[in-house]
Amino acid sequence: MFGFFDLIGSPIINVGFIQPIDYLVFGVLGCIGPLGFYNAMKQKQKREIMDKLPDFLRDIANSSASGMNIYDSMRSASEGDYGRLTSELKMMVAQLSWGISIDEALTNFGERINNNEVKRLAITINKALEIGGNTSSVFNAAAKELDQIRRVEQQRRTEMSMYSIVIFISFFVFLAVILVINGTIFQAIYDLQGKMAGKSIGNIRIANIDPMEVKTMFFTFVFVQSLGGGLLGGFMMEGRISAGIRQAFILVLISFITFKVLF
Repeated sequence: MFGFFDLIGSPIINVGFIQPIDYLVFGVLGCIGPLGFYNAMKQKQKREIMDKLPDFLRDIANSSASGMNIYDSMRSASEGDYGRLTSELKMMVAQLSWGISIDEALTNFGERINNNEVKRLAITINKALEIGGNTSSVFNAAAKELDQIRRVEQQRRTEMSMYSIVIFISFFVFLAVILVINGTIFQAIYDLQGKMAGKSIGNIRIANIDPMEVKTMFFTFVFVQSLGGGLLGGFMMEGRISAGIRQAFILVLISFITFKVLF
């Protein structure tokens, strides 16, 4: 809204060094910044939980192998230190002590973690316990499955990170090219039009180019490149568009500061 009124010549806030497109940048940064860093924080927490969950399942398996029932095994295992996972485990054990079935407690645990792998794991353990059999083997198998998922995810992240780095390097190369073009070719045009604007050379008339319009044009190119490159780079590295929001915020902010300082 601020940018629109500034663009039509009726600015709500009259600040000379802020252009109409700057308000668009402020709006985008204000939207994607908090969202991007919040998503990054939540993903970090989920990753820490996934790293500790196989150890918890193996501790349950060891306790079950020694003769404990499932409730005592979970209560004993939950007394260990599993980082961010510890509070969730204590909640699950508390629910079991209130008389909630292990089926429902595991389902609630998967919902709180809000991770597809954990939800599938809860369903698998519930079905295995319902069918019956060796409880220790069930939890050991679940721990191995999570270890395998974690290794595959780590391998994918490592391989795709190289492509993300290429995207980010391409952005900085593009930004540098824009700076060079503006400082050489267009600077020469500005110097020439200052001496010959409005005059003609043969059939060619020297026009008057507004440097601010050129700056806005260049910034629009870089803005789209930074927003798209950040989203794509994060998507390729993490497999989720939401993971690229933080990178897009950082690249847009770098672009904005660069244009304000160097143009």
